[in-house]
Amino acid sequence: MQYDLFNATSDAPLTVLFAGWGMDAEPFRPLIGPGPTAIVRDYTDLTAELPFLNGRRGEALRVIGWSMGVWAAMQVLGERPVREAIAVNGTPWPIDAERGIPPEIFDATLAGFGEAGLTRFRRRMCGGGEALKDFMAHAPKRGTADLEAELRALGEGIRSKPVPGFVWTRAIACTGDRIFPQANQLRAFPFAESRPGAHWDRALFAELLGGGQG
Repeated sequence: MQYDLFNATSDAPLTVLFAGWGMDAEPFRPLIGPGPTAIVRDYTDLTAELPFLNGRRGEALRVIGWSMGVWAAMQVLGERPVREAIAVNGTPWPIDAERGIPPEIFDATLAGFGEAGLTRFRRRMCGGGEALKDFMAHAPKRGTADLEAELRALGEGIRSKPVPGFVWTRAIACTGDRIFPQANQLRAFPFAESRPGAHWDRALFAELLGGGQG
């Protein structure tokens, strides 16, 4: 794992966003408000330390998991209680026919991965059109070999590691999600809020991260 820390001098509760596969801080940077915020990404190795968590009490910690970051957050945090935990367009079972991405789709994405596959994924993630153009203006600065290694590690980890007992207090499932089908998200989180949007929803992240330009 890697992370970026913003507004670290603030005394407000820390928001920790566990981003999705293939991300870095660039897409989120314009959306971060004035409060302390950490963006965690790259799940090739889940053993890396997150020193900003050391000594931090649960009531001073707000967690957002997006996409594969829902699963990753659970692996990292275990059963740690937090002030608020929001799952966004992801589930604790990210490779699952009923509660996540259907296994055959995940496997096909990995088998055919490359520049063309990454472009197709991002188009589906954004819902196409202007949203994709906007995302690419702040695209992650990572290469395809790096992203393929992370995707492969995620596939292996998801299929071999147990699901910890981390408790999500809120879930958001977007109707236009073409990565995690909304119906599967609602099976995983029956209490989820349904709202319009694609898998990547800039306005939603601006809202959750405390400001920026939605």
